[in-house]
Amino acid sequence: MKQIDLELFKTMNEAGGGNASYPWVEAIVRLMRPVIGILVLGTWAYLALVGSGEVNEQVSNFASVVGFYLFGERSLFYVKNKK
Repeated sequence: MKQIDLELFKTMNEAGGGNASYPWVEAIVRLMRPVIGILVLGTWAYLALVGSGEVNEQVSNFASVVGFYLFGERSLFYVKNKK
């Protein structure tokens, strides 16, 4: 089961790369990931700080998915390659 999850994360990581396209198009596609991450985590932080401490459950779930993609998945690959 973990191998299937690992393959899914590898596929997600490689998505949008290596396409036969203009270099600037590929650069924009690759820059969308950090921009979306910043927007999601920024929205969550704003709602947590300014929104009277009450954050929508859906925003929290989406922020945790983005946080795992940014940090947890990379850590998982690092630990997997160490073995």
